Amino acid sequence: MVCGKNLLDFDELRMYFGEDYRINDYITVHTPTVGEIVAFGEQNYYSVVSSLTAIPSDMKSALFDMGIDYEKISDFELFYILTRGFTPDMTKLLLGSLDLSKMILCKDTLTEKFFMTDQDTGEKLDELAYLKLVGYLRKLHGFKPKIERAANKVTKKILIRLDREKRKKNEGKRYESQLKPLISAMMRYPGFKYKSSELKECSIYEFMDTVQGAQIYVVSTSLLTGSYSGMIDTSKINKKEFDWMRSADE
Repeated sequence: MVCGKNLLDFDELRMYFGEDYRINDYITVHTPTVGEIVAFGEQNYYSVVSSLTAIPSDMKSALFDMGIDYEKISDFELFYILTRGFTPDMTKLLLGSLDLSKMILCKDTLTEKFFMTDQDTGEKLDELAYLKLVGYLRKLHGFKPKIERAANKVTKKILIRLDREKRKKNEGKRYESQLKPLISAMMRYPGFKYKSSELKECSIYEFMDTVQGAQIYVVSTSLLTGSYSGMIDTSKINKKEFDWMRSADE
């Protein structure tokens, strides 16, 4: 907390209009448009975002194979491991010229906290900057981390085995676009006003917010229609469900 404000309370209006987000003196996150993601390569883009925002629970079996207990490694330490091969070409759409792969992991002798730094440029990424970076990326794309803690050793082995089976199932699996089905659905939605060329200019946050808004609108108007016709019992339905202008977070 700084000055009474949660560091992860991002300015959603600025995100909506695609403004970049400054993490610290060295790092600024670019808010890409749909068109920029298409040009960059959707598969490569989401692969990078998924890795940057990953937590140990996402990689139970992979970490086990490396001799690492997923419950004993911090999110920040995992971030350092995963970014060893991330050249600027891979992250430039989000992080510009920042070279995460050149950063080394150091420990502050006074605070005993880790930080990453590029000794050539002086660029620095500490745990606070990391939290702001991944928090912003998760908010931007609607990602929510799933933290899993095992109650005992047996449960942990089961979780690792299930994760390994999931990894094996997905190996060699053909990539399926995350954006194409959403774009296609929105193009069929009567309330969607963008042409495909105009959609390319939308920030990814604006587009995902519009998708969620369309779902809320359809559900709310259906409930209203049903309540007026007497076809549904509204006594057990949260009144917020009738408000099509409500936030997607409610």
